Amino acid sequence: MFKTYFFLEGPAGTDPFRLSGNAALEAIEAQVPTLAGYTQTRSLGDQVTDDPAAYAGVAELWFARTQDALASTAQAQSLSPLLADGVRVGPIVTGLARTVLRLPEHHDGGLIKGVFPFLRRSDLTVDAFQRYWWLNHGPIAALTEQAVYYLQCHPLEETYARGRPPYDGITELHWPDVAAARAAMASRQMTEDQSNDAKNFVEPDSVVLFLAAEEIVLAA
Repeated sequence: MFKTYFFLEGPAGTDPFRLSGNAALEAIEAQVPTLAGYTQTRSLGDQVTDDPAAYAGVAELWFARTQDALASTAQAQSLSPLLADGVRVGPIVTGLARTVLRLPEHHDGGLIKGVFPFLRRSDLTVDAFQRYWWLNHGPIAALTEQAVYYLQCHPLEETYARGRPPYDGITELHWPDVAAARAAMASRQMTEDQSNDAKNFVEPDSVVLFLAAEEIVLAA
């Protein structure tokens, strides 16, 4: 499956979406008929640090075909009916969504997730970066404490032909609750194992992190 992330910018503490449930589904399907799935992600007030979340949320569109996913990057205006006043579309990233870990508990819902967009190390080609992230770092990050789902989104080669995307990769890690997320991010496994390995492929200080809750409007 392919996925386009529309990162949403707006006032801190604002629900970026004016619609939810069936109303949101009807609105997005009218605007994007090729859609295979749609998730509305809202940043939490409770973050890992005292700083506000980098984004108010994310509109996440899933597609079955590459061409539909690529076409979606030009459809930011199609989200207007779903967005609250004062919310605007920021960075847009389209890529191949690759699931590394999915435990049965993930299907129960009610989880929170960490969204980690980041840049690749400047001396790596896109191919070398993506291979290392998937084959080397993936198994390490799959051991994240209490995580029930781990996804990597790899921007498509075609998006680089248009110019470098705003992020070279997006990680999603899902946990049962905020306490589990905080504990995992303070653990040795993440502060040492993952952080030390990240130096091999991640541009220093490029990682953006925010905790969020997702509303699955249309399951992919």
